Amino acid sequence: MLGAVVFILLPCVLRASLNCHGVGCTGATRISGGAVVEKNSRPFQVALYLRVGTTGELGFCGGSLIHQEWVITAAHCCFHDEELVDNVQAILGAHSLYDRYENGRRIVNVNEIVVHPDWDPDTFNNDVALMKLATNIQLTDTIDIVRLPYLHTEQYNFAGMAGTISGWGIVAESVSFVAPILREKLMTVIPNSACNVSYFNQLPSSIVCGSSDTGTCKGDNGGPMTIEFKLHWDQEDAETILIGVASFMSNTGCNGNVPSVFTRVQLYLQWISDVTGIQLD
Repeated sequence: MLGAVVFILLPCVLRASLNCHGVGCTGATRISGGAVVEKNSRPFQVALYLRVGTTGELGFCGGSLIHQEWVITAAHCCFHDEELVDNVQAILGAHSLYDRYENGRRIVNVNEIVVHPDWDPDTFNNDVALMKLATNIQLTDTIDIVRLPYLHTEQYNFAGMAGTISGWGIVAESVSFVAPILREKLMTVIPNSACNVSYFNQLPSSIVCGSSDTGTCKGDNGGPMTIEFKLHWDQEDAETILIGVASFMSNTGCNGNVPSVFTRVQLYLQWISDVTGIQLD
């Protein structure tokens, strides 16, 4: 492990009633102190159920729909005990996680998992993966694509901007199960240098951090951090842009005293395009 800080990368492991137990939940991520999301306001949010084979432990992570066939998530979500998961279902258009008959939601199998070739579980570098859905998804009011960063923003740090994180992670330390309703939290994006101070300068360069009085913990791994961005200063409406994929935190607790750490999406645009065929602009 790295220095005095212990990081946990395992996705939240779920058993009956989506309860979190054992090592797999010790340091995963959640939205702490957040508010319930306005229904259908984050139609790109994806819930992922993951396991090895048909009888392995069921894991839970978040993700974001970036194409009608592709979801982006964290690389660490794709492994259970260092074994690549091969049985994944994506829940799209959900607000209430437990309501399988909720109007507008779809459950789709994942056909292909592409983990970043330079993913390093020891340093947490390149903690990003892509999942290809078994079918081309029809976009609706409840299911939609989130925009990737513009190419010209590749060098931006977005520091000082308001970032929104979301997920079904647990809502309090004493709770042992993921939240039934999608929640979100507003954070301030901070420079990597400031974030690194809280992690003994051991963070990789491929991250973006958000600071708040509360943050991520169990169940939000792989989920989105977005900003509202205007391409031109006189643009009437801002666009929701995906800048981060929830990555990791200290095992000493949830991210209330340290920044929440995400993989910086803008660094992976060419790789995403090469894998998915998404046209960059």
